[in-house]
Amino acid sequence: MSESSTHAGSLTLHSPERASLERHRPGLRERKKQQTRTRIIDVALQLCDAQGFDATTVEQIADAADVSPRTINRYFDSKEAIVIAPIEDMGRALADQLRAQPITGNELQALLDAFMAVVEQVIEGDNPLPFHWFQQMQRITQSNATVRAESLSAADTKTLSMTTVLAERLRTDPNAMPVRMISATWHAIVRIGMECEFDASSEFPDCSSASTARELIDNVVAAYEEYTRSCALPVATAATGPR
Repeated sequence: MSESSTHAGSLTLHSPERASLERHRPGLRERKKQQTRTRIIDVALQLCDAQGFDATTVEQIADAADVSPRTINRYFDSKEAIVIAPIEDMGRALADQLRAQPITGNELQALLDAFMAVVEQVIEGDNPLPFHWFQQMQRITQSNATVRAESLSAADTKTLSMTTVLAERLRTDPNAMPVRMISATWHAIVRIGMECEFDASSEFPDCSSASTARELIDNVVAAYEEYTRSCALPVATAATGPR
């Protein structure tokens, strides 16, 4: 008899299939917590983007999300933390994709490939997070110096899962210099790609902030190629050239 059988028109799973599904499916309480967190982020980004970060209060966010300010404080320790929360979600998704990349010795390329895989997931179904979150977060951080500073300082801690996988691939510690260097470089490439801060002398003078997920991929790839052209290759050439 097969491991699974059909009973009364429905599929009945038997062990180990059922055990595997139950092991990987979050419990009801955890799912509700995640739904509440997602709703708070979504509402906060909408309000801060529409009426300004400083003009938006935690009380307004709580009212629109149908929760209490106290509930928001259990999930986030500041209004800034809500706005930059997508960085943490992106870090987890990127870590999952990075773990699946082949080890070739070029971890920046592996990060780029992992990033493109995550954005493809977003394109296919707003998973693991909706693309409009990136757009809203980008506009808010560009218009508010406090949030921008918070997003810059939080990059390393909010992407701990990514740096952990990176350390595993390099067979070293997450605090080791190679991990920190690659991680910092990657953050810079993504930030420039998202904001598209190419100057007039760049190969991409007409680049603008991404309005679609496809444009986000193109912009980050362009930033990666610019980094390789203007930073990595000149250094490598100088290091191997005649002395």
